[in-house]
Amino acid sequence: MKPKNIFLLLICVVSAQSCVSIKKYKALDTDFSELNSYKDSIYHLKSDLDLLNSELNDNVFRLSLRSSTLERDTILLGKEVRRKSRAYQDLSSSYEVLMKNNSTTMAKQAKENKELTERLGQMEVDLEERELAIKSREQDLENLHVLLQEKDANLAKLKNSVAKALLGFKGEGLSVDQRNGKLYVSLENSLLFASGSWNVNSNGQKAISQLSKVLANQKDLQILVEGHTDNVPYTSTGMVKDNWDLSVMRATSIVKILTNNKGINALNITAAGKGPFSPLVTNNSAENRAINRRIEIILSPNIDALLNLLE
Repeated sequence: MKPKNIFLLLICVVSAQSCVSIKKYKALDTDFSELNSYKDSIYHLKSDLDLLNSELNDNVFRLSLRSSTLERDTILLGKEVRRKSRAYQDLSSSYEVLMKNNSTTMAKQAKENKELTERLGQMEVDLEERELAIKSREQDLENLHVLLQEKDANLAKLKNSVAKALLGFKGEGLSVDQRNGKLYVSLENSLLFASGSWNVNSNGQKAISQLSKVLANQKDLQILVEGHTDNVPYTSTGMVKDNWDLSVMRATSIVKILTNNKGINALNITAAGKGPFSPLVTNNSAENRAINRRIEIILSPNIDALLNLLE
């Protein structure tokens, strides 16, 4: 019932009972005022409740949205957890395989390391041996150098002695040269032989005898006597048939004179004929042919010690 209707009802009651006291009327009026106040309070309360209800509805809506978001996130997280769980299982399986393979690899590596260590040890031994061999070789090279210097010095000394001994025959087709570690004493045939002959003339015998005195003082000296001719054919009905024979006979004649000196060991001397096949110059003139007709006495120091070092 509305407050206005209640008020009218009360008036009617009052009118019907005309004998109602003033005191009772005031009491009713007071109740009416209280009811109006209560009505206003209820009205304000309703307004507050409506506002609160609206706010609660908004909160419910936001919470619903939040719940939906959380639900979606929970679904996604669940999928992610399951994916990572599978990945973890795969990783665990791979780790087990890796550990198994690693054990095999480590065993293999340990074996290889042991073999490598043994090889390194052997290499160190080989290196030490090689260093010793190198030091020994260096010493041999030093000794070889010393021997070569001694050989060259002795050869130079021998050259001076030979040149001094044959000084009186200088300008008569004689030369003394040092080359290739040997000493070459070259004597033209005009100093030694008559044309076509292998008999040494007196002047040649004197020169060879002088040379033999020098050579007799040399120990372990190898002596090679070579006879050389020009390219003019040599013809004869005797024992010497051609330039080959003539070059050999002339070399042999020189060897015989040298070995007359008992100080020369015949085992260290050799005679050889080269014929016309080792000319010094082209046989295109009388002068050049005279140069090619010669005896060469090649003196070689003993190099056994050098050869031993080289071996």
